Amino acid sequence: MDNVRLRRLKADHDALRRLAHLHPRIEIEGVFGNPPERYRLRLQVKSLRERGEVIEAATEHRLEVTLPRGYPRDAPLFRMLTPVFHPNIAPHAVCIGDDWSAGESLDHLVQRVGEILAFQSYNTKSPLNGRAAQWVDEHRDQLPIDAEEFFRDLSAAPPPAAELAVPACANCGVRGELAPCRAGHRVCGDCAVHCPSCAGLLCLACGDRTCPACSVATPAAEACSNCGARGGALARCRAGHLACSDCAIRCPTCSGLLCLSCGDRSCRSCAAGAPISP
Repeated sequence: MDNVRLRRLKADHDALRRLAHLHPRIEIEGVFGNPPERYRLRLQVKSLRERGEVIEAATEHRLEVTLPRGYPRDAPLFRMLTPVFHPNIAPHAVCIGDDWSAGESLDHLVQRVGEILAFQSYNTKSPLNGRAAQWVDEHRDQLPIDAEEFFRDLSAAPPPAAELAVPACANCGVRGELAPCRAGHRVCGDCAVHCPSCAGLLCLACGDRTCPACSVATPAAEACSNCGARGGALARCRAGHLACSDCAIRCPTCSGLLCLSCGDRSCRSCAAGAPISP
């Protein structure tokens, strides 16, 4: 999987740089890793934030995108670094959908976050913020908050025709000799993950976690609920969320685990205040 991940990270970096260059409302503020595994982006879109009891407009937002160790088999993690009042956004996560497919490109997902911020996309049936979901249900006549189309079709400047004649890998975009999966996706040699039992092709674009031929599951280590890191010692909070050593914040009084996924800001065991840095 190392080669698969490496090629995908490079392809994502190229696509995000092109997106920031062509999209007037998206800017890359920082990248972390080589190739990048974490991005900090600035999105200019009219949305809402909560200040005390007041719901007010906000037009500039900062977004952090983290690509966990299991990516692209595991979904990327999105987190807002600035306050947002939205049914599908919580301090620790942005809900981009319940089903993840490795065939979804990172630049499209970033634009989807922009649509969510604009209230062009929302779901009040399974919210991360119940109060925001109630507000949306009561103010549907005021939506979207930003009516300007956020998604831009970046295929306006396509590759040369000679290049388009060569099929591209469904995972990393490289062109050349490819192997097809049962659904017709084509993957290169570096992205072709095979079943350890029968050597059948497991397609990242299809989201395969088991072999379609012999139903052998591919092993997956448990991941930190906050940052997605896999392996190593993980601590479990009272609600069942896992936290790695970097995300396991402890109460200074009793050393109990304060869970970022639960939004803990004080210890539930000894009621000692233990503020978590944003």
